[in-house]
Amino acid sequence: MGETIKEEISKAPFVALMLDETTDVSNAAQLSFVLRFVTDSGVKERFVKFEDVTGKKRAEDVAAMALGFLEEHGCMGKLVAQCYDGAAVMASGLNGVQAKVKEKIPQALFIHCYAHALNLVLSQGVVKIKECRIFFSHLSGLAAFFSRSPKRTQLLDEICQKRLPRVAPTRWNFASRLVCTVFEKKDALKDLFDYIVEHHEEFDDAAILSADGYLSNLGNFEFGFFLSTFNEIFAHADVLFDILQNKSFDMQFCLTRVEEFCICIEGQRDRFDQIYDETVQDTGLPTGRRAHGDSRSHYKKLHNGILENILNQVQNRFKDHEKLSFLSLLDPQQFTSFNSNFPETAFASLTESYGPHFDLSRLKTELSVMYVCPVHL
Repeated sequence: MGETIKEEISKAPFVALMLDETTDVSNAAQLSFVLRFVTDSGVKERFVKFEDVTGKKRAEDVAAMALGFLEEHGCMGKLVAQCYDGAAVMASGLNGVQAKVKEKIPQALFIHCYAHALNLVLSQGVVKIKECRIFFSHLSGLAAFFSRSPKRTQLLDEICQKRLPRVAPTRWNFASRLVCTVFEKKDALKDLFDYIVEHHEEFDDAAILSADGYLSNLGNFEFGFFLSTFNEIFAHADVLFDILQNKSFDMQFCLTRVEEFCICIEGQRDRFDQIYDETVQDTGLPTGRRAHGDSRSHYKKLHNGILENILNQVQNRFKDHEKLSFLSLLDPQQFTSFNSNFPETAFASLTESYGPHFDLSRLKTELSVMYVCPVHL
């Protein structure tokens, strides 16, 4: 590490640690160590080193490396934030790297990209449910069916007049677009697949087999039930995703929208009966092994399980962000309201997270003066 960087780090009063894993050309797992800090000339972000973690991917191992790195560079007492990806080994609030670092350095809040966190909420909220994984696998295959053939794509353009977006594994807003498109064009897609089956002489065996399977799926109760369920969930998630991607919104505004999203998801419980009855009207009652026993109770349990998983993921992924409400203390757009009503809640958040780093009575006085005379900033 360069002497200039060493000097900058030594002079910085606070630092944030960023870790990210990548695979190099030799297929070895490399962990990058980056420090972010403030100097007299502004915010600096410095890459420090790579470390091979091919055989050391447990949370205990990575946390030990992180703490050793901080100790080596004299940052144990001035770490105020840590930023990693959303993998459980890094982000888990119970046994992840961030939790183990906070055991040693309690003020090191864990930060994760809001929009990425929402993607993980949606993906982790459904992958643990077998029926949901099957549904999204069929849905992804449906999009891939057309992307593999210009002839099929042309047919899609002619009959549906809208193409199906491909699904990206880590971008659930793409899955949302696909769900919305299939829901909207369901009848047209049925006509398309029926055309392929009826005009079998124009297509190869693989296309005919796939078309027959997708035609069956689109008329299947379970596929239709999940399509309607996720179409409604994604309608709320898309609004939140756009907000979280917008850099102009402050953190408190975003967290309020996250709370509203949870209320909307909770409210989806009341939508089960209508979704179930409309699906029955469209496809008929569940067939096969789902036809035996109380199918309504079975699908209500699945529906509640999806909603419960999403709500649990939101609570887990966004819980540390609530501790950052103090950032609104320096939001110029709120100075006028703060002048008449001092933001006690935000100040209490700062006190809880970073109180030992400040002369709190002096800071409160300075903030009050700033709210009265913002022109002095």
